[in-house]
Amino acid sequence: MDLQLEGKTALVTGGSEGIGRGITLALAKEGVDVAICSRRKEPLEQAAAEIAKQTNRKIVAIPADLRKDADARNFIEQGHKALGRVDIMVNNAGSAAGGVIEHLTEDDWEKGLQLKFMGYGRCLRYVLPIMVKQGGGRVVNLIGNDGVKPSYWEICPGAVNAAGQNLTMSLAGQYGKDGIRFCAGKP
Repeated sequence: MDLQLEGKTALVTGGSEGIGRGITLALAKEGVDVAICSRRKEPLEQAAAEIAKQTNRKIVAIPADLRKDADARNFIEQGHKALGRVDIMVNNAGSAAGGVIEHLTEDDWEKGLQLKFMGYGRCLRYVLPIMVKQGGGRVVNLIGNDGVKPSYWEICPGAVNAAGQNLTMSLAGQYGKDGIRFCAGKP
């Protein structure tokens, strides 16, 4: 399939395994150079090496814990530096604990919000000025369908994903004039 992405660049969070790794591989197969991040350095570097070998694209591994603002900033800055520009930003890292409200702890809520919602916000805070300066870009925020449908057994993921949905729509309204397009994708 030719998605006309040859020569583009992308940043993908949570790129060492699962959906993020799959997105990175698909983008690289389309001719995109990609910087990826995750918290665990060894699996991240292994994924980058394997995808680069398989696709003959530049895949840059940058360890980052997106619950930390400094790590999010470093990922965006180092990814931009390594690739020269950022055409596509894919926010994918994170999950939130499932269960009914009576069983969720403060820690469950904090972890879900810090990684899945705040991690997206942190990366966007640093990548959007780059995209504005270069005249446009694309943002894909992976948001589970629990954010658009009531689900009492998945209350924390639902709340976090609903916040992500709102964030995506709000930023689309703000940055559309700058040639930046947003998509809230549901894996």
